[in-house]
Amino acid sequence: MYIAGIPKAGPKPTPPTSCGTAGVAPAGYSALGYVDEGGVTITPEISSDPVKVWQSAVPVLFNVKESSFKVKANFLETNLNTTELFFGAKWEKATEKDGNGGWKEVPGTYRLNLSSTPQLEEISLVVDWGQGSTRYRAVIERAMVADRGAIQLQRSEAGKFELTIDALDSSGRLGYVLTNDNLRGDTAPPAPIATALLEKETVSQGDTAYASGSNFKASTAITASTGSSSIVATPAQSSSTGAARVALSVAADCPPGRYEIKLSDGTTEVSAGQLTVEKKPTT
Repeated sequence: MYIAGIPKAGPKPTPPTSCGTAGVAPAGYSALGYVDEGGVTITPEISSDPVKVWQSAVPVLFNVKESSFKVKANFLETNLNTTELFFGAKWEKATEKDGNGGWKEVPGTYRLNLSSTPQLEEISLVVDWGQGSTRYRAVIERAMVADRGAIQLQRSEAGKFELTIDALDSSGRLGYVLTNDNLRGDTAPPAPIATALLEKETVSQGDTAYASGSNFKASTAITASTGSSSIVATPAQSSSTGAARVALSVAADCPPGRYEIKLSDGTTEVSAGQLTVEKKPTT
């Protein structure tokens, strides 16, 4: 589980839109630490009122009266996030009065002030779970702590911070769930096929020809094979969309003939066609 504070002013955290990497906090979020073996309870709830009519013994419709999306867990780690969420206050450096009527810091001591009129902090919450490579992620864009349990300090058991976090409205939704599990059974579209083409199929000795390609691996070195040491290709870099353009320098003494030009991104090699080299005309 990961949280990010939502400040009353200034930039707000950007909720994740992908399942991310297991064990890695989304950008701008931090981990809440270990949860006890009871795990995390996610509860979507609605309450509704039945619409009853004289003609039927059962309701003909239900009107939604309230809805909620709650996350409950017992946190085992005593860290900055769990303690500030549980007590509803921020840690500060402890101070005490000095002999001159001012205040001084108490070395190595921190203080958390429990207000008689606490202000609940708004947070954003992310809950990750999965098995193997299948991942799920519940994202609550806006939330607050709705309930807190008691801390039991026992000799034989670790202390626990019991928290229930309730979603708030965010642009008409309580949150969303992400997964890489293809539950719909959709078929992924086939990857586009790399292609290459000579911009000019016939050149003279000493000229420069160009081969253009598309749908190669993005931002990758593109090389060319020419079938002759007399035709030298200058390696190029594919664009972010996989497009590339390779220069082919034809030597002045290149034997006239036809040469097959191929482009490659290190994984896929495709033919750009036959380059015809003609004897340079005399003047």
